[in-house]
Amino acid sequence: MSVNVVPPRPIDHDLLGQMLGEPALRIEHVDSPSILVDGRYHTAASHWLRRKHQRRPVMDTTVAHARRLAAWIEYLRVVRHRADPAEHRSDVFVADEEDLLAYYRARQYDQETQVSSSTWQAQRSTLKQFHEFLQRTYNVPLPFDLERINLPDGRSVQAIAGLRPRRRTGSRGTPITPGFADLLVQGAMRIDRDGRQHDVRTVDRDAALVSLGLAAGLRRETLTYISRYEIPPLSSNDFTTVRVPDFITKNDAGGDAFVFSHRLVPVHHYVTGHRAELVEDSRPYRPGEPLQLTSADDDIWTAVVDGKTVRRRWVETDAAIRLRLVDLDGRSSPLAWLDPRTGDPVGYDTCGRITARARDWTREHLNPKFPASFRTHDLRHSYATHLTVCIFKQALAEFVAPSMVDAYTPHRVGDAVEVAKMSLGHASDDSTQLYTRNAHKFLNIPLDEFLGRR
Repeated sequence: MSVNVVPPRPIDHDLLGQMLGEPALRIEHVDSPSILVDGRYHTAASHWLRRKHQRRPVMDTTVAHARRLAAWIEYLRVVRHRADPAEHRSDVFVADEEDLLAYYRARQYDQETQVSSSTWQAQRSTLKQFHEFLQRTYNVPLPFDLERINLPDGRSVQAIAGLRPRRRTGSRGTPITPGFADLLVQGAMRIDRDGRQHDVRTVDRDAALVSLGLAAGLRRETLTYISRYEIPPLSSNDFTTVRVPDFITKNDAGGDAFVFSHRLVPVHHYVTGHRAELVEDSRPYRPGEPLQLTSADDDIWTAVVDGKTVRRRWVETDAAIRLRLVDLDGRSSPLAWLDPRTGDPVGYDTCGRITARARDWTREHLNPKFPASFRTHDLRHSYATHLTVCIFKQALAEFVAPSMVDAYTPHRVGDAVEVAKMSLGHASDDSTQLYTRNAHKFLNIPLDEFLGRR
């Protein structure tokens, strides 16, 4: 028994005509991956993948959905014996809650078949979307219950109830105080105790990247490949928001994360200063298979591909596509962080090195007590801790929708953790608690320090 994902293949009608000795019938090309079960086309799965790809034609994302769906179909047929010659009496058409629960246990608790928490969360999202399609199209009952989750901006989304990723013991992280956070940005700027600045070639970029990580708590990949269009504008308020991909609506709408406004100052200093100068002076950016932007704002970009206009949301755009984009000027990348030597966007590893260099400079030139183990992901840990404290101290209540005010005036740290998970993009409290377990140690720090009012 085999379940395989097959990529789309172009049809050469002229070649077919030569082979047949007569003109071939014009067949519509399917430009999305398909799922084959024992060599036979799985109609429902492939139909859903095609619709998914037509709405959001990002091949890497569609292939990821296809692989997750193929794994579910194979499990149902091989392990749960949900196989029948008739497709409508097989696998996904007859799956029930017990099948899904068994699959959850296999993927999260069986040492031979378990996957990471993030992989299971993505699998959970794919299954939700596909089975909702089955319900709408074929009137097939859902094999799960749904729960509604409220977001900070007052919107709500639905997710599969329960079956959340297992509690992890890693990612404990090293959150730092607001004072140490300020020192880290100073270290990224290479400013020593005497106020002298060194190594001015990359300092504006490095300080901007570190400061945005502290401001918004972005995951490392999101932080690395964020575009200049997605960076929130400066605000006179203590908080603003940024739209980022999250685990509640993984690969879909994304979520709004709160941003500490005062930490955006170095970011805009770099974008409007050194970065703008670099774009003017550098050689043109020429990625493989370039996608030339025709318009872009903080939510959506458009480009013309093979004569067709492609319109995509930034939160639905993966790193591979982002690296192919050429900005409106036709000569630069729209991604925020550029290499000062070439003008090309930096990569994932460079992001890690930027934080490490800032940490080492801070320890050597500013304060030897700064944590030696601090890494890029700890920017997110620090953000999560600072945000939890600010929520507990009710600093965000005035910035949320009226329906959410009660949630943002908590009386216990645990309640603040529950609210903080929305900005962190977590569907479960367990993931959030990995980031906020040290929040109680920060409660005696004045609120003004978290908000940059000193």
